[in-house]
Amino acid sequence: MRILVTGAAGVIGFELARQIAERGDELVAIDCGKKGGLEDLDALRARHPQRVTVLHNDLAKGPLELAGRFDAIYHLAAIVGVQYVTDHPYETMVVNMRSTLKVLDFALQSKSGPFFFASSSENYASGVDAGFVKVPTPEDVILSIDRIALPRWSYAASKLAGESAVFGAASEHGLHPVVVRFHNVYGPRMGPTHVIPEMLKRVRERTDPFPVFGPEQTRSFLYVEDAGRALLTVLDAALGGAKGLFNIGSPHEKRIDELARTIFDVTGFHPRIDARPAPPGSVARRAPDISKLAKLGFAPRVELEDGIRACWRR
Repeated sequence: MRILVTGAAGVIGFELARQIAERGDELVAIDCGKKGGLEDLDALRARHPQRVTVLHNDLAKGPLELAGRFDAIYHLAAIVGVQYVTDHPYETMVVNMRSTLKVLDFALQSKSGPFFFASSSENYASGVDAGFVKVPTPEDVILSIDRIALPRWSYAASKLAGESAVFGAASEHGLHPVVVRFHNVYGPRMGPTHVIPEMLKRVRERTDPFPVFGPEQTRSFLYVEDAGRALLTVLDAALGGAKGLFNIGSPHEKRIDELARTIFDVTGFHPRIDARPAPPGSVARRAPDISKLAKLGFAPRVELEDGIRACWRR
């Protein structure tokens, strides 16, 4: 097959690109390198020169110069990371919305196959705290944003708009829509702007007391290799006609203070926990119902301890 992946230098994007190339498909990988990672893409192209093309393209600027039809398109390119989004809410909206519309336009013009849009559990997160969204959370829940003026919600707003655009293109122009909502995917290439690499950074710095924000809150964590497998599992189903929404995540819910203690056990560093309030807008619980994905034959393989150990070694 011929597959397009945008945001291919990112944590999830690169793992997906790697798995696509290694299973023998032709890959066109796009990324502007805003958060690094282009050297990994170049190395992937060097390993598979006959079937991997890498384009250093900023999808929020200039034309998208691609030719031909793709059997599938994965649009993962986006501004992410709570701190960056909070500091740059307008840029987040502009980049995420413009890039999504540009890739959608190309998909329609080229009459490409299934269109995968990378969305987020942030789209329903505030509904959990409000009490009208259950945990574990299935795909068919009410989406909502709490306090629209709070900068951190610009990311969720851009993903809500993206989901609507994808399903709108499907309704009006016959696009084959697949929206995947990621739930706390982590991996060795992730920068210290997410909870697991942030904690590992504090371990390296031997921080004691060890600040843990929102220790009573819960999340579910999926190792990036499993996330890549999940995306290809959904692709195989989509090529058989499946479409719509799919949660991508782990069904195992874990408290943040328990996560910290697991990290201490893996690294051998055991500081005293300094419990602190969660940041504004951070929801109390988050864990997906992945029964829809499980029916396709997917189950996570990498245990949390093993995934953390891989990140620590990196």
